[in-house]
Amino acid sequence: MNKKVLSALLAAAVVLSLCACGKKAETPASTESETPAPTTASQENTGRELSLTEVSFSVTTWSSPNGATVNLTAVPNEHAKGDSAEFVVRLDADTVASVPCEWKDNAYVASAELNGADGYGYYVIITGKDGSIAEIPVNTPEEPVDEALVNLASYLQSYCTLTLNDAALEGDDLTILSGYALVQAPRITENSDNVACAQASLVLTLDGQEIASVPLTMAPGETDRSYDSTITDMSFTIPGDLSDGQQLMLRLDAVLTNGQTLTAQGGSWTAQNGAVANAVG
Repeated sequence: MNKKVLSALLAAAVVLSLCACGKKAETPASTESETPAPTTASQENTGRELSLTEVSFSVTTWSSPNGATVNLTAVPNEHAKGDSAEFVVRLDADTVASVPCEWKDNAYVASAELNGADGYGYYVIITGKDGSIAEIPVNTPEEPVDEALVNLASYLQSYCTLTLNDAALEGDDLTILSGYALVQAPRITENSDNVACAQASLVLTLDGQEIASVPLTMAPGETDRSYDSTITDMSFTIPGDLSDGQQLMLRLDAVLTNGQTLTAQGGSWTAQNGAVANAVG
């Protein structure tokens, strides 16, 4: 074989080798660029937030002050067919009510019947059509929005108290030197009626029979719908012919604007050996 033929064959071999190397370098680049990123259902739902834009409550009182029905209206930021919600009420760590919500007028609505207690927490649990769940606190002891519903018993309750700090017995006179009267009207009422203290008085009784009464002027107190009065140097005339064992008692009587009557004992005294033993309570 002459030199020219040998040179031609070597040149052809080099060209084939270079072509083969070029094809191997191009294959991985082509495959990587054409393979799409994996897509899952969870990624498709990423970005959908289960939340509420507005929450409101109303209360229906029972005939007794031992409980009430709490009504919820909660508007979600969005609602899809297949979404659902639950109204949950907890007391301490216990779930005391779990009520499925109804979808009505573009809002979740539900009602829970609750006994009078303090420390309730209210939540809305939304379940999305894809199974995602969000628990949303809407009124809790840690972050109260409506304290009346958190402390339901206290806000349903009405009561009065009479505290006698000092009293003096001189002859036929019983004088209250220092004392304090308080009337608390209910702060949760039917139809949201503003119940107030209509009148109050101190009543002195002898063996349960009224012998004297003095009206009190009640002023608005420190808490909503509370009324109080400071008692200073208020005197009552007592009978001078008491028998041993007879008992005097001072109490506070109050009448609310809804007709409810409240009463509280403040102190008592007992006749002994022709005198009255001081037993202020």
